[in-house]
Amino acid sequence: MHISVKNKAIVIGGNHYNTLGVIRSLGEKGVPVYLILISEKENYICKSKYVTKFWQVIKSEKEIINVLLNNFDDEEFKPVIMPTSDFGVEVLDKNFNLFKNKYILPNIDNSEGKITYLMNKKIMNEIAFESGLTVPKSFEVELNNKEICLPEEIIYPCIVKPLSSIDGKKEDIVVCKNELELKKSLLDLKQDYHIVLIQEYIYGPDSKMIEIIGCVTTNGKEIIIPAIIEKIREYPLMAGSTSYALATTESQYINNNNIHAFLKKLNYTGIFDLEFKYANGKTYFIEINFRNGAPGYALTKRGINIPYIWYLEATGQNIDNINKKISENFNFMMEVRDFRHVLKGDVKIYSWIKDLINTKVFLFFNFKDMKPAISRIVGK
Repeated sequence: MHISVKNKAIVIGGNHYNTLGVIRSLGEKGVPVYLILISEKENYICKSKYVTKFWQVIKSEKEIINVLLNNFDDEEFKPVIMPTSDFGVEVLDKNFNLFKNKYILPNIDNSEGKITYLMNKKIMNEIAFESGLTVPKSFEVELNNKEICLPEEIIYPCIVKPLSSIDGKKEDIVVCKNELELKKSLLDLKQDYHIVLIQEYIYGPDSKMIEIIGCVTTNGKEIIIPAIIEKIREYPLMAGSTSYALATTESQYINNNNIHAFLKKLNYTGIFDLEFKYANGKTYFIEINFRNGAPGYALTKRGINIPYIWYLEATGQNIDNINKKISENFNFMMEVRDFRHVLKGDVKIYSWIKDLINTKVFLFFNFKDMKPAISRIVGK
């Protein structure tokens, strides 16, 4: 099978191991990677040996647009853009008509603004429910009134989160045990948000976060799901990124038919990251991110390289004979992030060492690409 990597890849993202994982996934396959780094200071991501060139920008739509418009003018082959942050997704989606003739990028219906529209969690939840997925009871609450009116049907404990993935910060996601805590949290959030989503908080002794990273081909015909990720730990707890998890070939918690129905209803093409929560015998849909998920590089290291598969298919190459599903279960760890649990006393050192021994894939340290790790440790 003839494979061509003539198209450049442009990764747009911030200071996160998600961005580094996509860079490595593409670079290891010989794809020339160009990075638009959303950060106020230079950091370890741009130290990767797989970055051909990078531009550092603040979180500014105008600056990202300027980089994309003022570079890559004489390309024989359209560069492929892969965002790794919600802000990057929004910029590309809101300016799709500006970029569509020059670049290949994730999309819905070859139209502008549709991804941003679906990043509204209320709309996202409605489509998930229509697709047969179970959704937590949810309420929109406006915060710009003098007096905040709470629906009587709110179930406690509840979780409060920004309505849009784009505007929200993970640290602003709050769990409230009662009405008093909820009102206090809403008053705090009122400074930054006009409207929030209040959801039934799903919990139980057997509760588990589940993540699915995959892609939908540009013709929308194939949905690729290499594994189901069952999270063991996140950092920070409750609202962080995956730090230790199991990737499994099949999961008792997931109904693939409903997931396929949901993705087909969205009509999205590109890399996706789905999140669910299981508790008390039910699996609840939490959200979809229209980008790569943070643990995606773990799949790459086990032979299922989602960014590369998407790159190949998007550039018109045949992916029929490429392996698209992991062959066996494995544990993986974002070792730097997960060790913080030991430092904070959340996990005993002997338990962590036991988990370390059982880990088959590490997301950060990479002997073929050590400069990012060295830069992060020494701060240069």
